[in-house]
Amino acid sequence: MPSAGAQSLSSVTRTAPMLSDGKMFPVTIFVLIANAVASKVLAAFAEHGPVAALVGGLGLSWAFWLSFALCIRLALIEEDRAPRPRDLWVCGACLLAALIPISQVSALACTALALVLLLDRTRGVALKAAAWILLAISVQLLWSRLTMLLFVGPIAALDAHLVSLLTQTPVQGNTVQFADGARGGMSILGACTSVQNASVALMLFVAIVRTFRPAPVRSEIYLLIGLFLSVVVINVVRLALMAQSMAMFRLVHGDVGGGVTNGIITADALLWAVISVRREIFD
Repeated sequence: MPSAGAQSLSSVTRTAPMLSDGKMFPVTIFVLIANAVASKVLAAFAEHGPVAALVGGLGLSWAFWLSFALCIRLALIEEDRAPRPRDLWVCGACLLAALIPISQVSALACTALALVLLLDRTRGVALKAAAWILLAISVQLLWSRLTMLLFVGPIAALDAHLVSLLTQTPVQGNTVQFADGARGGMSILGACTSVQNASVALMLFVAIVRTFRPAPVRSEIYLLIGLFLSVVVINVVRLALMAQSMAMFRLVHGDVGGGVTNGIITADALLWAVISVRREIFD
């Protein structure tokens, strides 16, 4: 006859789930995001080499990688429980989507998984916080780019007219004349618009705030609006500097200028995030 201690150990072994949703969801999130950005990472290494690729954020930005890490961390600290059949179906469908060699499909699956988790009232606060970050990441990877694809003309033209107000130079569509009178002009393309830059800042804001305060509050809406407007101002000032001359364009648009701009936008997002969760951090 087994001893009482042996019986207790056997009971624990039988009841412990071989697969818990506390492991299943972090793995699914990791695979989806990794597949969504793999092509960018590989392209960065191939084009710039390992050192420059690492310095430049592996084809994305260090704000993205920080958001990615915080998302996985929150998903990992969620309390383990046995997965439901619905959970298995959801994660299985997402992993199947990750097998498709199209990064946008994985980004779309990130959105779907985030919404499923946010709409499930039985989920814990940590996993829902991770879902908010996952949703913000998918916006940066997919929806901001889709917005630019559909509305790049009006958005770029708006940025060009804002730049024209600062430089007092003629503007036509998305092209601003150089302030020094040089022939030609500066065309504002999708990657340089305020919307594209704001998506990175908003993603980092959500990642930091959800880490310190898992559940959203109404005041965050006003801070997000403030962050968006501040990024627009930063980007328009950057574009206005680029529009001074071809030499300034090369300087500000180059690797050094791009790194400085990314650093300013990252610091701006961190500042707004700290303002939002100052009580959680300092109290």
